[in-house]
Amino acid sequence: MTFYHGSPAGGLKELKPFLSEHGKPYVYFAGNPSVALLYAVKPVSKPFSFYPYGFDNDGSVVYSEYYENAFYDLYKGKSGYLYECDDLKNAEKTTQINCAYTITEPVKVDRVTMIPDLYVFFKKQEQKGLFRVKPRNEISGKEMDFVYNELKKDIKKNGLKNLPEHPMSVFIQKHFPSVWGEEKG
Repeated sequence: MTFYHGSPAGGLKELKPFLSEHGKPYVYFAGNPSVALLYAVKPVSKPFSFYPYGFDNDGSVVYSEYYENAFYDLYKGKSGYLYECDDLKNAEKTTQINCAYTITEPVKVDRVTMIPDLYVFFKKQEQKGLFRVKPRNEISGKEMDFVYNELKKDIKKNGLKNLPEHPMSVFIQKHFPSVWGEEKG
């Protein structure tokens, strides 16, 4: 099986574990190149994360636009790298994402492809039926309430009201101003 890793960094010959949002050093892989390439853009700095995707019943990747034109905004004109590693013996399923794998030791890269415009790549995947962008107007109120509540938790837990210049604070203020405005410090 080929394992895929997306990154904004080019020229890597080896992928090394990095401290993850889960508190352990991992190299993350996906069994699906589209999922891997979603991570080739870093919308917010660690330890925060903003990768709102899931899967259709047929297994296609669906990116949910939690603000108007989010996918275009975050991926248009951005380049990225798709790293491929074959037959990883120690890859484990340590997340709840159905095609995600982790490994805790460095991994030699077998192949790499530079994607000059990730938005164009994903649009081609969409034409093949392998990827879909779910626009903001198709997202239920219940799902948006969940998203807003998660952002409010991030603001409170990390004291972001006291750090208005923090990259995550700026991201929330720009794209979710109502959440920022109603959340008290």
